[in-house]
Amino acid sequence: MVTLFVDRKGLTLRADSSALAFYDGNERMGTVPLKLLERVCIRGDLQLSASVLGKLGEHGAGVVVLSGRKRQPVLLMPNLKVDAKRRMAQFNLAQNADFCLRQAKGWVGGKVASQAALLERFSTKSDVLRARLHQPCSVLAGVAGEIGAAADTARLRGLEGAAAARYFAALAYVLPDSLNFNGRNRRPPADAFNAVLSLGYTLLHFELVRQVYLTGLDPFVGFYHGIEHGRESLACDLVEPIRPLYDEWAVSLFADGVLRTEDFSMRGGACEMGKAGRMRFYAAFETAAKSWRPQMRRLCMDLLSALGGELGDESGCFAESEMVAAEENDALADCL
Repeated sequence: MVTLFVDRKGLTLRADSSALAFYDGNERMGTVPLKLLERVCIRGDLQLSASVLGKLGEHGAGVVVLSGRKRQPVLLMPNLKVDAKRRMAQFNLAQNADFCLRQAKGWVGGKVASQAALLERFSTKSDVLRARLHQPCSVLAGVAGEIGAAADTARLRGLEGAAAARYFAALAYVLPDSLNFNGRNRRPPADAFNAVLSLGYTLLHFELVRQVYLTGLDPFVGFYHGIEHGRESLACDLVEPIRPLYDEWAVSLFADGVLRTEDFSMRGGACEMGKAGRMRFYAAFETAAKSWRPQMRRLCMDLLSALGGELGDESGCFAESEMVAAEENDALADCL
């Protein structure tokens, strides 16, 4: 299955038979078969009817609307799977502090360990980086070792925050000075690399929301991130171990010249990526995401297995078959 990125003002989307068609005024610009679409990401003002959303829903395609820096992205998801038994187990165990802490330690520990490993890989690129990254690598490795002994989620969040501060400060040594990156910031992002992080993390979150729905769980009920109105807390949980994969790829965008400083501009205190840069970003992201999606599915399957005591063996078998089917769909899309 594939992702469709729509980033052009003035278009009209219509459902023509079994395809999604694009019109500029009365001129038909092109079509995409609905059966191939897994997700649609929209940016910019365009027109689409309820029938288009209905068709996308019928084919199981989710929609994310990137509506600008002043508003949160909007997720429109089809009701892909509704498994009351799985969700009851999820809701029950979300109130079990020991279970929540065990799951959170796995996700956060995986993220911090991956962050440490990423800095180690960067340190091999030059003697200068080796010297600058030696201490951050040691700190993150130490934090990763402490996570297993965290007594509660408050302590775990403290360790995660300490690791994140040191990690993002260390990334400043890896990135070109021209990017003016001095650590993580958002809402709005103040530099080009933070703009890339914010956009990518949003897309990854959307990917996890969809995977959670496919697993038959509720994306709004998490185990590490608490319940908050309008937030898909379980997707926030599961995206944590994926972030370092994205971070490494984001660094490579600038190292390989896919994105350049001239692709960004400041507007009202926010750093924004221009349309030409976004086009290159979306194409590169979709290619990279194909290697991340199996790991996202595995995170969902691992969580479902952890719920196994509440669910019984049969649900675990169904979950595994769903993962195999999803992988086969991705492989088919790659061949088309």
